[in-house]
Amino acid sequence: MKSLVLLTVVIFSVAFCRAQNEVRKDSITASFAYNQSEILDAEKLLSQLEKMDASSLTLIRLVGYTDSTGSLKRNKALASDRIRSVERLLNNSGLNRVKVETLNANETSGFRTAPDVLNRRVDLLVYGKITVTKPKLTVELNTPLNLNINFVGGKSEFLTSSYPNLEELKNLMLEDSTLQLKLHGHVCCDNDMPLSIKRAEAVMNFLVQNGIDPKRMSAQGFSNTMELVPDNSEEHMSMNRRVEAIFYRKAE
Repeated sequence: MKSLVLLTVVIFSVAFCRAQNEVRKDSITASFAYNQSEILDAEKLLSQLEKMDASSLTLIRLVGYTDSTGSLKRNKALASDRIRSVERLLNNSGLNRVKVETLNANETSGFRTAPDVLNRRVDLLVYGKITVTKPKLTVELNTPLNLNINFVGGKSEFLTSSYPNLEELKNLMLEDSTLQLKLHGHVCCDNDMPLSIKRAEAVMNFLVQNGIDPKRMSAQGFSNTMELVPDNSEEHMSMNRRVEAIFYRKAE
């Protein structure tokens, strides 16, 4: 168990360091039969790889797993064989010039409660450079800003109309690495502090997944104590289901 925790920390640390200038663009799984290193449905996997734009990619990380049947020595060797099978497939694809890293995770998969067949695999984690677009947001430090990021009623699920604004926020945080961000979640209608926190955390999670250091952000909920407009129509209630931002910089 200790080795599993350590491996998980190592994987997260490497992935997070990379996330400062790269983002994961895709994740594909190559599956294998019991005690075998030949890829199942190799042609289907190759077809998926051929659809990727190699020019936009910087790294493919291969993480090989096995079930826990057999000795640890055997499973380490089997995971290595499976990784090599995937490497050969990559060499025969249009991605053969993309850098490849490998990790032999053998029996340390987090799927131990699932059927063994799910642990006979190699995960292909595909990374590309972050594309930064000039943000349109105008920032006034230490002043609450309504981001127009709104949510489905009673949920922390973004409305479709919020995604362009989430992208704007992401681009702003990527362009200026000195900015710190406080995210304030709000709800309409009834008192629901947990939901307001979840909404702020949803925005924070979106930013983290897109390469923003979580140490630059905090998330806080205010329930329904700071409504923008009276909750007397669906339009007004939707406006109040929101996340606002306060941008600031650390004192030197």
